[in-house]
Amino acid sequence: MRRFDPTARLRGLSRSYRDRYGRRARALAAVLEGDDDEVVVVNPWQLRLPRTVVLAAARSRGLEPVGGTRALVQRGPWLEPMRFARVEGPA
Repeated sequence: MRRFDPTARLRGLSRSYRDRYGRRARALAAVLEGDDDEVVVVNPWQLRLPRTVVLAAARSRGLEPVGGTRALVQRGPWLEPMRFARVEGPA
């Protein structure tokens, strides 16, 4: 009986995990950076990312939720789109 070596399977698993979420993160970055509009609309269910991840990514790019964080909570957990507006920096 031959001994099973799981090392190759684990490397493949970690690579596929990283690639899958990397694609989702790149898609989110394209949505957040691609629009030059005042309001950016993100559908988290299309990207298959949690709303907290979308909120953190938007804030890191200088976007804030329209109506504040409270508006995101009131709209529902998953199906409603998230709307972000560009925040003007100090002049």
